[in-house]
Amino acid sequence: MRKKSKNLQSCLAHKVRGEPLTEKRYVVLDLFVIRAITSDDLNLYFRTGALLQRIKDRCHKIVLTSSLKKEYNRRLKDLKRRGFTNERLFKYLKKILVDSEKVKEIPDPAYNISVEVPEKDLPIVKAALAKGSGTIIITTDKKHFIENTKLQRFLENHKIKVLLLEEALSEIN
Repeated sequence: MRKKSKNLQSCLAHKVRGEPLTEKRYVVLDLFVIRAITSDDLNLYFRTGALLQRIKDRCHKIVLTSSLKKEYNRRLKDLKRRGFTNERLFKYLKKILVDSEKVKEIPDPAYNISVEVPEKDLPIVKAALAKGSGTIIITTDKKHFIENTKLQRFLENHKIKVLLLEEALSEIN
């Protein structure tokens, strides 16, 4: 008999203890998680760590397409080159991104997006669209995600939610 993973055991433990079993959420993380590693903003650092911990402890999954995964890897290699490998958040993010129970890898979608999206945010939007309805984009980018009403409407039509990091911490249990 195959041994159950710690994450699965954690999900099952909530059910056994009578705690509400949280709905599995699929999330696409904006690249703020990389920025948080080097930021002087301790609030961003600790909120990002709290979000990653919540994703790890609950039955949630991070959605990655091959292009988004490449971008994360490129940025993590850059941080490694710059000497951030002993940074706790760096280690934690790397560990989660290679955990097959915490990551849902899906192919890049081939279709074009009908609204204007900054080039740097395109892999994030495409990953959410590839996973589809119910996906949550978590960001700190108010200008390109929250205040972009055309993008908001477009994503809402696909039943994709965009949350700021603070909102995600209170909504994703």
